[in-house]
Amino acid sequence: MDVSLDQQTFKALASSTRIDVLKLLGKRRYMQSEIADILKLSVPTVKEHLSALERAGLVERHEEGRKWKYYSLTKKGHGVLHPEEMKIWIVLGLFCFSVVGGILTYLRALSGSFGAQMVSKEMVAQDAVPRLAATVAEEAVQPVNWPVVFGVAALLFGIMLVYLFMRSCRQKILLGKCLTKK
Repeated sequence: MDVSLDQQTFKALASSTRIDVLKLLGKRRYMQSEIADILKLSVPTVKEHLSALERAGLVERHEEGRKWKYYSLTKKGHGVLHPEEMKIWIVLGLFCFSVVGGILTYLRALSGSFGAQMVSKEMVAQDAVPRLAATVAEEAVQPVNWPVVFGVAALLFGIMLVYLFMRSCRQKILLGKCLTKK
């Protein structure tokens, strides 16, 4: 998701309390009073911060009945808080496309080498241009070892995916440490 940061968003993110509220909402949805208790702030102060985050499009309010109003992150808020998750999905998608492309290329190369061997046998049997048939047969005997190539590519993509996942987990751990006011 492409997150565009406009002036309103920068104003909303300028306060450390609002960032703490965003981090808190990144875990689950909360009511105003719950956020006030956790951050040790008054309810009107939390309401003011939530209104600013709501105007910026980072937080949305869910009204359940007349009394309960829950707040949660929007897609934009989630993108601001967890930008690394999008990178993981991009790498995973590229990995899937490369595996499918590799399998299709391997199947095409496999059918092409069989066709070259068949042509060379027919040409040798008819004694038509024997040197050309020998050249085609030699090229067909030395195919590229595609399974090894794709295995190495899959291993590299897997290592990259594990690295991004571990980095994401480390970021979430660091994110949780900053929830209390100093």
